[in-house]
Amino acid sequence: MEDSDHHPHKPVLLEETVSQLITELNGTYLDCTIGFAGHSSEILKKLDKNGKLIGIDYDPYALEYSKERLSKSNRNFELFLSNYTDIKEIASSESKQIDGILFDLGISSYQVDSGYKGLSYKTDAPLDMQLGLDQNNNLKDLLHNSTESEIADIIYEYGEERGSRRIAKSIFNYIKRDKMETNQDLVKSIEDIVPERYLNKTLSRVFQSFRIKVNNELENIVQSIIDAIHLLKPKGRLAVISFHSLEDRLVKNIFKDFARGGDSIIESMGYDFPQECKKIVKILTKKPISPNWEEIKKNKRSRSAKLRVIEKL
Repeated sequence: MEDSDHHPHKPVLLEETVSQLITELNGTYLDCTIGFAGHSSEILKKLDKNGKLIGIDYDPYALEYSKERLSKSNRNFELFLSNYTDIKEIASSESKQIDGILFDLGISSYQVDSGYKGLSYKTDAPLDMQLGLDQNNNLKDLLHNSTESEIADIIYEYGEERGSRRIAKSIFNYIKRDKMETNQDLVKSIEDIVPERYLNKTLSRVFQSFRIKVNNELENIVQSIIDAIHLLKPKGRLAVISFHSLEDRLVKNIFKDFARGGDSIIESMGYDFPQECKKIVKILTKKPISPNWEEIKKNKRSRSAKLRVIEKL
C-alpha cells in the first residue's frame, strides 16, 4: 500500500475496502466519492490493463488532483464532475454492468480543515455548506427561513443532539437580532449556552445536522445506494463506508431489505422506496468492519468509520 501521508486526505479502511471490493481484475469499478483518489489509486493498481475505474466527485479541485494522481498508473480511468445521485446516468455510458461500487460517505479532512463551504466550526466563512453542484439551498437561507422549532427538529433529527431545543432558541435569538451571517456567529450562539467541556462535541453535532439537511444527504444516500445495487452485475460488490450512526443505520437497513425481500424497513423509516423490494443481494459483513487500533492511532478521524459490503446474487 502506498504511503498516503503526503496527500490531502487519508483514506480509511483502505486495505479492507479494496480487498473486499475487487473480484475481477479486468472489471469495471465505480468510486462514487473519489475525493483525492485514496481508495481509487489502490483499486487501479490492482486492476489489469483491461480493467477500468470510473470516479465521481462534486469538488473540481479534488477531481483535478485525482486526475493527476491516477494518470501515473497507466491504467484506464474516467472521471466525472458530478454528484453520486447521478450514478445511473454515468454508469449507463458503460457497455457492461459494473463489477464493484464504492461509497465513502465521509467528507474529506481537507474540506473540513480548509474551511471549505463553511463546513468547519474552527474557521470563519459564510453560512453555506452546499456540497452539490446545484447552488440553491445554503445554510443562511435555511436558518433565516425556519422557525425556532424547525431548527430544533433539524438539530435533534440529524445531529442526535439532546440539547436541540435550547440550542435552537439561542440560534433563533441571533437571527432575530440580525447576528447570524457567518458560521462564527453560529458558533457564538452555541457557545453562549453550552459548557466549554461539551462544546466541541456539540458543535460537531450541530454542524453535522445542518450539513445533512442543506444537502439532503440521507435521502440521496438511500436513492443512490438503491441505484447502485441495480447497476451491479451478478457477483458484483457494493462497499459503503459511513461515519455516523444515522448513515450506518440507513446502509444496514437498505442491505437488509435487498437481502431478504418483502416489506421494506427503509420505507417504514419514511424514505421513498419506489420499487418492489426483492431478494437480490447477499450480505458479506454480518457486522460492519471497523478500523483497527493501529489505524485509529495514525488517523483519529477514522475511529467512527464502518464498512459494510454486499454481493449481488
